[in-house]
Amino acid sequence: MPMRQFTREQLEEMGVPHEWDAEPGKEAEILRDRQTDTRRWVSWHECLFRAPDDGKVYAVHYQQGLTESQEDTDLWDDGDVVTAVEMESFEMTVTEWREVAG
Repeated sequence: MPMRQFTREQLEEMGVPHEWDAEPGKEAEILRDRQTDTRRWVSWHECLFRAPDDGKVYAVHYQQGLTESQEDTDLWDDGDVVTAVEMESFEMTVTEWREVAG
């Protein structure tokens, strides 16, 4: 599983996970940002983004405070360096069900 290490500063420059933090010309393309878990005071999220320097897609996990008391929650639980996993897209067939008409 290919991985890449980003510093907190690199992610902030690219606007990961929050696009409004990006420096002009260094923005990452956010492809998906979804909540994966909830704890009492924080929620965990997975952010998929396309890095502007190599064009590859990576996934990082971060946490967000759930109340105003947790506003200063540290996004990254990884220390100074955040490990990202390289991702690839694939097609999947999904079967859905509906009521029989008539």
